[in-house]
Amino acid sequence: MRYKFLKQLNLNLKDHKIIFDWIFKNTKMKINILLSILTLTLLFACDPNGKETTNDKNQIDSTDQKTVEKIPPQQEQKTEPRPNDVEEKPQHFICYTGDSNANLAISISFDKEEKALKVKYKGQEEAIALSYLKENIITEGSYPTIETYYSEIYNGKENGVYKLIHSGNWDYAEYTRSSDGKKFKFTIDHDLTIGNDGYRTTPCF
Repeated sequence: MRYKFLKQLNLNLKDHKIIFDWIFKNTKMKINILLSILTLTLLFACDPNGKETTNDKNQIDSTDQKTVEKIPPQQEQKTEPRPNDVEEKPQHFICYTGDSNANLAISISFDKEEKALKVKYKGQEEAIALSYLKENIITEGSYPTIETYYSEIYNGKENGVYKLIHSGNWDYAEYTRSSDGKKFKFTIDHDLTIGNDGYRTTPCF
């Protein structure tokens, strides 16, 4: 009877061993699967070429592009000419002859506002610029008299001062030379200056 019991006990132990072996093998397999899944998860999380990293890069590129679009293109600035840089077109000319020397003659150009622009001496090729100084109006007499003063500018320096006088049909010019204060007086030459349509529109010479 004892032998029968031991034999039965031995069979029971074998059965339990088989069961334990099966459980152990399955548990080991599950652990290996879990370790594999965990390893793959860590690899994808650290992969610089992964989807998450690519999205971050696209977001940075998009931000940079928006920043560039906010910067307006540099526009070329155009410089408009100043009034002093634009040369006035003469509207008419007055021819003067020296009071004490008939061979001394000048031609003065005027704009549409009756302001003198340049003076040119007979025999000279270059006209000299005039710069407006002041104006006096004298109302006494039969006609009002207008006295206008101009500086004669040559090579950036003042050579002298012109006083232009207009009264009725007459025009006079008085030039004071700066170097010695000598004065030169001129009177309009009506034959050269006045035409059928008024003052001439071309230089006297």
